[in-house]
Amino acid sequence: MKIFNKYLSFPLLILILGCSSYTETDRIIYISEKDGNPEIYSMEKNGSDPQRITNSSRTESNPKLSPDGKYLSFLVNKNSIEELYIVEMEENGKQVQISEKGLNIEDFFWSPNSQKITYKAKDIDQNHDIYLYDVVKDMTNKVTNNSSVEKLGNWSPDGEWIVYSVIKGDEDKVGIFKKNPSGVDEVRLTENFEDHNPLWSPDGNKIAFLSTRGSDDIDIYTLDIENNEEKNITASQGNDYDFSWDPDGKRITFVSEREDNPEIFVIDITLKQDPIRLTDNDSLEYSPIWKDNKIIFISDSDGDNDIYSMTPSDGSNQKRLSETKENETEIYW
Repeated sequence: MKIFNKYLSFPLLILILGCSSYTETDRIIYISEKDGNPEIYSMEKNGSDPQRITNSSRTESNPKLSPDGKYLSFLVNKNSIEELYIVEMEENGKQVQISEKGLNIEDFFWSPNSQKITYKAKDIDQNHDIYLYDVVKDMTNKVTNNSSVEKLGNWSPDGEWIVYSVIKGDEDKVGIFKKNPSGVDEVRLTENFEDHNPLWSPDGNKIAFLSTRGSDDIDIYTLDIENNEEKNITASQGNDYDFSWDPDGKRITFVSEREDNPEIFVIDITLKQDPIRLTDNDSLEYSPIWKDNKIIFISDSDGDNDIYSMTPSDGSNQKRLSETKENETEIYW
């Protein structure tokens, strides 16, 4: 089955970003076209008090708050190159580019203590590697040097490790790896070139990732850090993707095509039960994340792409949070 391609279905990329850590803020960060150009906004978790954060003619994307809520990081497109910026969340904070010049940034994650950022970038020679920026020291170091890092994952909750996947190269150099952010002590966690998109659980006990493992369908797997046990937690006919952990590290919400139309599901990985379907309609819902005791997601059920919330246990109490006639894009908290 071919994975649903939301990138081709709308004029703007629409993502809700799975969190690497949980920030000290009650506000939701998102991108909206309400003023013409895609800009970064914030609003209260109930949808009230929308406030514009950025104001430029350039395209900004992938907004992420630091865990302490003091900084906002985001990508800025300049001549088809994605550059990484941060800005202090105080009034009139100055936007500062922190990525090295000439690097095209693909993704990034804050450290749990909000003092560092890892980012994956492609250089002019098409090498894909991970870099570490120290916010306090204003310094950048290269973490990997294998040129074929596919997907950067988040930091372990204790800040001791980062996780990433490599799908190209020698047989003994593919799979999911963890590495100390200083660039030493690399540990291979899985040995399959089809494993990718790893994300550490908030409790630090597991890593979830996507893989086909010889199948035509994408499934979500978990890896137990203590005993190295790998488990396919979705195992369905149809692609499962776009996942995020709940704050306790016990549940995962994700998008599935098991019933053809992409719908949002949730599964408790501590119980032996099938995933619970949370949405059920002909519209498009995707990119779910957790906010307090709600799941926040994107839906076009009212004609435009808007932000909604719902109850994680059964999908009830669905509420529209954004009320504009323009597309709301990329949500983070």
